Amino acid sequence: MNFMYIAIFLIAIAFAIVSIYIAKILLRVSSVLSTLGLTLEKVESQLDDSIMNVESMIIETEQTVMDVERKLIATDGLFTLVSNVGDSSLMVSEQIHISTKSSAQAQMQSRLKPFVRIIQFGEFASVLVRSWHRGSKPIR
Repeated sequence: MNFMYIAIFLIAIAFAIVSIYIAKILLRVSSVLSTLGLTLEKVESQLDDSIMNVESMIIETEQTVMDVERKLIATDGLFTLVSNVGDSSLMVSEQIHISTKSSAQAQMQSRLKPFVRIIQFGEFASVLVRSWHRGSKPIR
């Protein structure tokens, strides 16, 4: 029986040691979980701050885009004006080209006019001479 009491005593000591070991492990797990909880609270608050910053940045970006859009709409008139000026300058350029071309042709014609008259008189004289030669030849 003494052995039995000793065995029960050893089993009780082993149970106490295992219980203490499990208690220590549970205490460490509890400490890790509490640290994890604090860390998650910090992450949550930082994430909330980040979300607020992102929201404000999105709002500012939207305002910037709207401002840029208004400014682009305001420049539409300017680009229409530039387009009209370009069309007008094209028309003026075409008219200048046409009048320069007709002026150049008129100048060329005025310079060539005496030569054309000389050629016409030469042809007229040639026709007269031929007809005179025909008229002076005896008829056969």
